[in-house]
Amino acid sequence: MNGLIEQVVKKEKSPRYYINVLLIILGALAVPSILIAFAFITGPAYLAYLAIFAFLFMIYFAWLMISSLKVDYEYAFISSSLNISKIIAKRKRKIIVKVDVKSFDDFFRYDDKTMGEKKFTKIYRAAGNEFSPENYVASFHSEAKGRCAIIFTPNDELIDAMKPYFNNELRKKMFKENRL
Repeated sequence: MNGLIEQVVKKEKSPRYYINVLLIILGALAVPSILIAFAFITGPAYLAYLAIFAFLFMIYFAWLMISSLKVDYEYAFISSSLNISKIIAKRKRKIIVKVDVKSFDDFFRYDDKTMGEKKFTKIYRAAGNEFSPENYVASFHSEAKGRCAIIFTPNDELIDAMKPYFNNELRKKMFKENRL
């Protein structure tokens, strides 16, 4: 199979997301409020006008910051290459990892116990919900970073496209453990 298979996964909004939104809004309101309070205390009227412009600027800045918290992950698989990108607010794309599926040492469903037993020097997180039982972990060795793992949420089509490219050792291991 040499076709391109793409999948986009939206990152779920966690409590941390809502805390960040709240802090951004409070910060955006704090700057003009401080300028207005300082204008009333000291008396110069130009600070009140400056506060109005600061308020308008802070609304735009808050919108920009809040929208940049919205993240999607794109998995693109072609031939034996898996490319995972992070899409920030549909404005910016950042490549997280490019890896050849043939270099996978292991491929298994995410489990806290299993992840705790294995030692990784670098973990790439590209899942919609990091602790979902639908996540998979692919481990591989990188010359630059050592033993690495990718936590991601591939659909069945993507998994089926990758399986023929797994190396023989991984296939034997997965068959022995009834994961293939």
